[in-house]
Amino acid sequence: VEGVSDRAKTGTWLKTASSRSVNSNQDDQNVCRLKNELLNSPFLGILGEVNLAELEDEWDFNEFYRAMSVKPPKPGAIWIVYEYAGLTSLQAYCQSPEVRRSKIPPKRGFFGLVAPPLLPDWTKRAAYVKEIMRQSLSSLKFIHEAGISHRSIGRSSLLITSVDQDKAAASSIYATNPSKLVMKLADFGFSGPTEIADYDEDFQKRARVYGLSIQEGAAGEDALNFSQAEDLNALGVVFITLLLTTLSEIGDKNPQSTQPATDEDSIQRLLTDIFDKDMLQFRDYVAAEEMWDNVVDYLDINRGWELLDELCFAREHVKEGNMKTAEDLLNTGFFRFVTTVLY
Repeated sequence: VEGVSDRAKTGTWLKTASSRSVNSNQDDQNVCRLKNELLNSPFLGILGEVNLAELEDEWDFNEFYRAMSVKPPKPGAIWIVYEYAGLTSLQAYCQSPEVRRSKIPPKRGFFGLVAPPLLPDWTKRAAYVKEIMRQSLSSLKFIHEAGISHRSIGRSSLLITSVDQDKAAASSIYATNPSKLVMKLADFGFSGPTEIADYDEDFQKRARVYGLSIQEGAAGEDALNFSQAEDLNALGVVFITLLLTTLSEIGDKNPQSTQPATDEDSIQRLLTDIFDKDMLQFRDYVAAEEMWDNVVDYLDINRGWELLDELCFAREHVKEGNMKTAEDLLNTGFFRFVTTVLY
């Protein structure tokens, strides 16, 4: 045929085409293997990168506006491709279950509209929240043992996902099966090796607030511990928010009524400025709210306040020389005890 190259005429292109097919299949196998390995990993994994200029599909860039409300990528932009772990973080999960249930539209049944099912038993929900906390702390232990500090832990950096195909199932208000739950640490944009944290002037300044003198290049034990303590503090505040939202009981109150502030900034201000870093005073503040009665009892019985104290005041404990690592805290009473009290 006119215009066909000599390589095409002689069939020598078959070797190249066949090779590309084999390489592609091998790459697909590698990606599938990596996806399986990442399924239960404690962090959100990266599968690779994609150069948009190499994609053959036609792109409707208006889809970016419609789907994500963001500007379309520039031609030739390189995208980092992460494993799919769903779209739910603790930012969305940390709400009163009764409020979330009130927003579920009723379904049409044979005899009319049917209200959403009642919430699961409180003790089952509490056990599920404890597993969220355990896995989140395990994720932090994993990266700390790898020599990495996260440096920006918040509700949005902890993804709640599932081993099942439906990743959103784990964040349902009806989810109570811990064996289906997987927590993944994400948003590593500010993370870095703990061994070079002492080169950061801002890090040195923050350490001085807690009575620590960290010198650039010293790479001492205080620098290592304080770098980890900042992550532990942030995670402790997230845990308080998680407990006070997901395990609250509004009762007969209007689900949409105003509740005490439980965001990270408010909790941090209460602990530091209002109650002068005294967890017992903060406990009394929580106990004053009827909606948190079960939470207070649960933490009392399971030594949960001790865990929260170690986390939230980890930076202070560095100076005192008794900071507990993430591994230490996973072996404390809170995660060992099995609550048998029914509420």
